[in-house]
Amino acid sequence: MERIIILGGKGGVGKSSICAASAVKLSMLAPDKKILIISFDIAHNLTDLFQKEIGNKITQLNSNLWGIEPDPNIYAEDYTHNLLKKMKSFSKQIPLFGLIPQIDTFINSAFNADSIPLALKNAMFFQKILDAEDLNHNIQFDIIIADFPPTGNMIALFEIPEDQIKGIVKYTLNFLNSIRKTINNFSNILGNLINPLSDNNNRNDLGDEIIEMIREIEHRGERVTKLIHDIGSLRLVTIAEKPSYEEVRRAHILTKKYIKLDGIHINMLTPKDSAKNCFFCEKQRDIQLKYIKQITEEFQNFIIWESQKLGREPIGFEGLSELADEIYGKEITAEKILYPQ
Repeated sequence: MERIIILGGKGGVGKSSICAASAVKLSMLAPDKKILIISFDIAHNLTDLFQKEIGNKITQLNSNLWGIEPDPNIYAEDYTHNLLKKMKSFSKQIPLFGLIPQIDTFINSAFNADSIPLALKNAMFFQKILDAEDLNHNIQFDIIIADFPPTGNMIALFEIPEDQIKGIVKYTLNFLNSIRKTINNFSNILGNLINPLSDNNNRNDLGDEIIEMIREIEHRGERVTKLIHDIGSLRLVTIAEKPSYEEVRRAHILTKKYIKLDGIHINMLTPKDSAKNCFFCEKQRDIQLKYIKQITEEFQNFIIWESQKLGREPIGFEGLSELADEIYGKEITAEKILYPQ
């Protein structure tokens, strides 16, 4: 893998459109590269932008561009199914398990994909992609372009690969501790009626397998964190208004330790010609110019792309290509998009 481009920023500023337009432009400029576009926003809209059903499976969009709108529950199931199976086997080897049928119900309800936070589910999927697991016939992507959720959830996606092991260990230990407390309560009630002997060897083996699964998650998290740090490129999208501007400022500060910021997209600007012929448009543009100045001063050491509102929606390959030309210009090279600094 050569490059991971991540688009972040406040909701409603056109992140998805810029993400899709950038993917289309790169697919045209670098036909020898395999490119994947991913949406991590809860309200996926790649299907609408490309006018093609994408959904949860990696879907080919043209000769070298694929897309996916992952359902994080499905990928969380891969983890929880295997761990749940081992946890149930482990629990059944604990004395008293057979006398407490409620434990089986408790395991099924407490440890499943629905109980895992959304950010953790998204991180599991992101790790599968970045760690080159076989999601679609061993396609090895050269470039990944990811549409991340707004800042709070974006930070969670960056943090979880690094800290995921802590969450998993805490979750697993709390789970086992709940079973232990239940068993102790029954032991106190039943006293000498319980046979304390159990198959310790089998239980130890299962315990080792559970620990090994957790260690693999830890190692994968370390690999993914390093990958994002080494080849990741963050581009923050804003509009020229105060709330959006303040959010990209915060996002820049909060993401520094995870990924390098390469540029700022200022999107949906009112065209100059429109401002000349429309009083409202003129006032809107005056406000935008004020914040363009502030954004330019704040991010003076970074590339800043400006894009005006288009006369039509940027949907389909033609519309997305038009938006890409508006953002990057018609003479841009793939290298300049991939490595703007």
